[in-house]
Amino acid sequence: MLLRLPDPATRARARADDPETDPGPEPGRGASPTAEPGPSLATERELAVEFVGCFEGWSLVTVACDHRPYWLLTELSGALGVEDPTHLLAALAQRWLESCPEGAIVQLVGGDRRELLDKLDRAHVVLAPTHHRKPITLLGPPAIDELCACFDSATARRLKAHLRDQVVPEFHAWERATRALERPILSVDAAAIAANRLEFERRCFEAAVLERLLDRLEQAGLVAPDLLTAHRVVASELALGGCLEDYRESLAHGWSTPTQIAESWCGMTAMRVGKVIAHLGLKGSRAHSRAFLNKARGHDRTVISHVYSPAAVGLIERELRSRGHRRCAALDELETTGAAT
Repeated sequence: MLLRLPDPATRARARADDPETDPGPEPGRGASPTAEPGPSLATERELAVEFVGCFEGWSLVTVACDHRPYWLLTELSGALGVEDPTHLLAALAQRWLESCPEGAIVQLVGGDRRELLDKLDRAHVVLAPTHHRKPITLLGPPAIDELCACFDSATARRLKAHLRDQVVPEFHAWERATRALERPILSVDAAAIAANRLEFERRCFEAAVLERLLDRLEQAGLVAPDLLTAHRVVASELALGGCLEDYRESLAHGWSTPTQIAESWCGMTAMRVGKVIAHLGLKGSRAHSRAFLNKARGHDRTVISHVYSPAAVGLIERELRSRGHRRCAALDELETTGAAT
């Protein structure tokens, strides 16, 4: 169970107004081996009641202090069968004569103590009345290990295994999930990339469905080959997210199709220009022609069109002129005016 903490400035003002607040000795200056130094206004603890559980009939509440797991000293003493909780601190003091490991023991006084009591009350955890009149002592995993090694009883070993195998892994998993929820799932760029990827996957799926349908129709022989080819082009357009004309190669100035050449000559058609091209041997020329797939106008068939270089266009026009064909006067006048300007 995670509860929202008050604003740090509010906590600082409450701690400054509290006469019971005791920041404790500074680290390295007479610090007690049985507890960590008390927090100051500059370093405030982040407290949360993580889990409310039990161990062999005894209440066992897991508290998150600065994103690390801790347990109440009074509850641990009951689970270990020790009547006076101070005996556990005395045992730890004997084992840690020189210094207390960092993060092993935490004492909450003043504002931190009241904050934890308030969150325990919200979590419906009932403590003994005596716990409200004294500092709250929390023990971390290093202190639990030392106590279990000190008492060396079956109950202590079961408690250590319970915390190690069940509570601590779940605590860290919960902390990771909490931090992940506090951060945005995806940045703006990552969200855009993900959306584009999903759109591309959708288009590919539609194209694949159409391709499989066309394969079955082709095997059954129910559709004309030209129509199948046209629909395969449509499948490619679905996958690319555009039209075939959008991917046509841009040609340099002077390259023309037979239809464009025929429009410049009076009474000329693209078919007659195609016969002239075949007569000159330009059809399929690697140097003077290029082929591209195109959709025919007016229906859904696809055709292969050819475009010819400026040199080939000059040869075609010279051949047409030698055969007595005349260019359109309006086009000649327009070209003359353009050259003059």
